Amino acid sequence: MSIVHYGKFHFLVFMIERILNLMKQSSVTAKQLTSDLEISSTSITDWKKGKGRPSADAIVKLAKYFGVTTDYILTGKEEDSSSISMEDEELLGYYHSLSKTDQRWIMGQMIDLIKKYDSQAEKRQVSGK
Repeated sequence: MSIVHYGKFHFLVFMIERILNLMKQSSVTAKQLTSDLEISSTSITDWKKGKGRPSADAIVKLAKYFGVTTDYILTGKEEDSSSISMEDEELLGYYHSLSKTDQRWIMGQMIDLIKKYDSQAEKRQVSGK
């Protein structure tokens, strides 16, 4: 097994530690986790011993299971979830208060505007403006 070096730290070791910490915080046993995620019963033991590593599919399953991002499992960092502006949040509130029919109409209008804008941008690019 190759351990990916991240600076002077071992990336894989820390990733396994994060998974184990998530299990501990959630009071989930290895047996329960492997059963719930339908992964090999020896997987977690192998990860701990350095004999294997989680597949990409397992990392996605783990992230969903524990309610974290794959970035968190891989790097320990969470993305800032407050990136939506107040104005965007207000617009979404208005949109969600509409009937499904009105939402579809609004969506159609937005798509038409985007197509129109893209078409105009292509014309400007071709003409060199």
